[in-house]
Amino acid sequence: MKQVFARVLLLMVLLPLAARAQRGSGQAFTQQFSQASVLLSTGDTISGPVALHRGEEVLTMSLPDNTVRTLPAVNVQSFAVQGERYDRRREQYYYDDFNTMRQGYYAGNPYFNAVPPPRRRERADTNLTRVFRTYRWNRDNDYSNFRAPAFFEQLSGGPVILLRREGLVERPVTSNSAYSSSGNGGYGYGRVYGRPVGYYTDVKDNFYLGLPNGDVLPLRNPKKDLPNYFRAHARQIEQYAKTNRLSYTDPRELAYLVNYANSLGL
Repeated sequence: MKQVFARVLLLMVLLPLAARAQRGSGQAFTQQFSQASVLLSTGDTISGPVALHRGEEVLTMSLPDNTVRTLPAVNVQSFAVQGERYDRRREQYYYDDFNTMRQGYYAGNPYFNAVPPPRRRERADTNLTRVFRTYRWNRDNDYSNFRAPAFFEQLSGGPVILLRREGLVERPVTSNSAYSSSGNGGYGYGRVYGRPVGYYTDVKDNFYLGLPNGDVLPLRNPKKDLPNYFRAHARQIEQYAKTNRLSYTDPRELAYLVNYANSLGL
């Protein structure tokens, strides 16, 4: 009887947690852009407002004749977007300009071996161009050989490219936490103490390396995984990051680190 009671009690604890985890990972996550240019797998290019459906790996584009065209990742090579609908869940630096980083480091580039200039407090600019590319991906299942087309945002130059994917996660809120809606449009960050009294949905970045052979390598721990991939130049990369005080978790600064690693050679 005690064993049955213990199992029931365990289920009562685990099921709500599982449900929250499912909601955090499976919620519909759609981003709206006022303008997009999409390069199809056929080589054709189409333009118009677009919605990026993250979970489904699908674009839906509004056409001039008021119809909507559905574009799964398998039919898309790459796309560039502008005019994203502002998402207050993200801190303002999320909307950095990655155009310079996408150029990479090369002889003659004025940004060759440069470090990110100091940031200025300014309004988020959602009209900056963002570039996405399609890669075949095993959805982070290291034991699976099945890879399906998926969209990744390009943050650096090549030949090894820093990629980003975004997903929704649920974070706890407690009655005595530092979580606050003030000053951040209803979303907040802070330390959490005590028992959760609720949850809020946040956007989480995941980083990857797009390899020259088309494979995708997850950077689960960028500070460890990036030097490990560029093993021959690991010490130089680590020293470069230390000298210039670059973070392995900041997208903008991580893009500079990947570009620097590329400049050293594979």
